[in-house]
Amino acid sequence: MNYIDAHAHAFSHEANFVPNARYTPNYTASIEDYIRYLDLNGFSKGVMVQPSFYGTDNSYMLSAISKYPERLKGIAVLDPNTSIDTLRHLDEQGIVGIRLNLFGLSCPNLTEPKWQEFLNNIAAMHWQIEIHAPADYLVQLLPILDHYSIDIVIDHFGRFDPTLGVDDLNYQRFLEMLDPSQHWVKVSAYYRLDNELNTQNAIDAFELLKKCGMEDRLIWGSDWPHTQYENKMSFDKALKAFRKIVNDDALVTKILTQNNANLFKF
Repeated sequence: MNYIDAHAHAFSHEANFVPNARYTPNYTASIEDYIRYLDLNGFSKGVMVQPSFYGTDNSYMLSAISKYPERLKGIAVLDPNTSIDTLRHLDEQGIVGIRLNLFGLSCPNLTEPKWQEFLNNIAAMHWQIEIHAPADYLVQLLPILDHYSIDIVIDHFGRFDPTLGVDDLNYQRFLEMLDPSQHWVKVSAYYRLDNELNTQNAIDAFELLKKCGMEDRLIWGSDWPHTQYENKMSFDKALKAFRKIVNDDALVTKILTQNNANLFKF
């Protein structure tokens, strides 16, 4: 099968990390290792996502993509003051969107002029915006982003409070805001939704996302190398759990092929 992995990372523990990073790895996750995992599990293509500990220095990821340009695309982390010329240059290097990883940060004010210009430039590039944030941030950001013609990708089910599960009031508000014409949701990294490696929270969330009419807009990524869960998780374990969560072989195939391909334009 020509499966597509919509979320993975490559990095080196010898590279420079941003000051005060919430997490820094003590090992290297090489692009060569990642490609081997793709091949072993029947995946033809993958999407690299800039990890938070590199900040806006996307050079390691860009170097990784350059080694397999026919198989890989990337999601960058950029300063909102980044020029349109820089965006065009990154586009030529396989970048297809930006990531807002907001855990441990204040919720940005997207109505500021610098953000408005940046978002208009993202729309002009036909890029996507991937948001990794708690549900209480999502409900603040989505109404503002509704005004831009941009695909909005929500990481890891929407990251509700694990102690509340899908009953998290902000998560319920987030579900009400979902629009299948603009939004996509990654049904990935279920282990970040619970204090244990339990799939029930993810199963509950998956059923609610289907009820919101999101079946054509659900995508999956391995989250390799599963930072902070390296000793408990692996590519094949994540894939097996995904199949259990979806519990529908046809929908699993649709997510891994058609949905992922539609968003990333492979």
